[in-house]
Amino acid sequence: MIDAEYETMRAVHAHVGGVMRERKFRVMGGSVIVYFEDNIKYALYGLDRPETVARWLLSDLCRRQDLAKRKRRASR
Repeated sequence: MIDAEYETMRAVHAHVGGVMRERKFRVMGGSVIVYFEDNIKYALYGLDRPETVARWLLSDLCRRQDLAKRKRRASR
């Protein structure tokens, strides 16, 4: 049996580096899963709201992507 909450994708917004980004996340068994392009990141949400944890995860993924882009440009 599939958990109905797992099937529900919700939007999350994060403002990183002057850019507003929106991606999808879902909650499954106490974990928040954020999807960002080819990356997936998850964390337990414990006492924090799942939306808050999703925003943190999305911000982290955005910063990692921005850093990787800067490194690629610098190595050229």
